[in-house]
Amino acid sequence: MQNSMKQEILSSNSDTVSISESRSGQNGFTLTEVIVVVYIVAMLAAIVINTSLDSIEKARLARCMVELRGIQTAVWIGSDNGASFMDPETFWSSNYHGAKPGPYFYLLDGDPNKGHGNDLDGVDEENPGASDPQTKDIKFAVMCQHDHKWLGDYVYLTDEEPPQIVGGIDGVENPGYERFTKWEFGGPGDGNG
Repeated sequence: MQNSMKQEILSSNSDTVSISESRSGQNGFTLTEVIVVVYIVAMLAAIVINTSLDSIEKARLARCMVELRGIQTAVWIGSDNGASFMDPETFWSSNYHGAKPGPYFYLLDGDPNKGHGNDLDGVDEENPGASDPQTKDIKFAVMCQHDHKWLGDYVYLTDEEPPQIVGGIDGVENPGYERFTKWEFGGPGDGNG
């Protein structure tokens, strides 16, 4: 009888051992499960990062548009509301102490080619009678050449017009004002901003 009890105890112990061994084999994750979890986490991270970067770039673009409006206002105030516009050198030195908040340009309408063609607007100020009367006479343009990534190549405004985004998601036809920046005093600024 003792032998039979010993056998039962031994057999129940061996069952316990085999059950605990099989349970311990089921704890943890398989390689496939780990790969699936890592993939899901990577996808969620990519979505969150893209959304964050998009928001940051849009905020930078919005800031540039606000700063363009500020420069536009300064130009109008400094010109006695259009009576006499300051040249770029005087404008930057009197309003920004010679330093611009980034690669901004104030382009004063005139004739940078010294009579060899029209400038910002297609109106020849040296010979107004030769210009198309339907063409709007632009007094000045302000533009920004920050890197706005996929949102826009650059932003500009003219006279009292609102900012326009060239290229990017809300792009308008490029008026080509960037080619006139070589005549603007001081170049594109220090690149900060």
